[in-house]
Amino acid sequence: MANSGNDKPERRKYTRAQFSETVTVHNVTESKSGNVFEVEGRPITVRAQDVSEGGMKLEFAETASPSQIYKLNFKIPKNGSVDVYSKLAWKGDGSFGLQFIVLDEEVRKHIRNYVSKAS
Repeated sequence: MANSGNDKPERRKYTRAQFSETVTVHNVTESKSGNVFEVEGRPITVRAQDVSEGGMKLEFAETASPSQIYKLNFKIPKNGSVDVYSKLAWKGDGSFGLQFIVLDEEVRKHIRNYVSKAS
């Protein structure tokens, strides 16, 4: 099929898989030393739509700030609960995408395994 010129090239680095788990989202600030992140305020609970090693799409109608860091807590089926830090990658009608910025190798492996089995 010929490219009409209107098609945008795929920008995703990682394969995504449908992921309908509940995610707890915490706002985070850098500590005064700048070496650690500190959770602030009350967390909210939202529903994920998909996940990859690089990030997650969430159903969320609130405004998200591009400079805000978020701590996410969610359960990877058969692997238990994980925490990752993320930032806003994009936002749309009723959803937004978060890019993982702090993700340990064990969690990355669990997500990779989940995506490979779900795809």
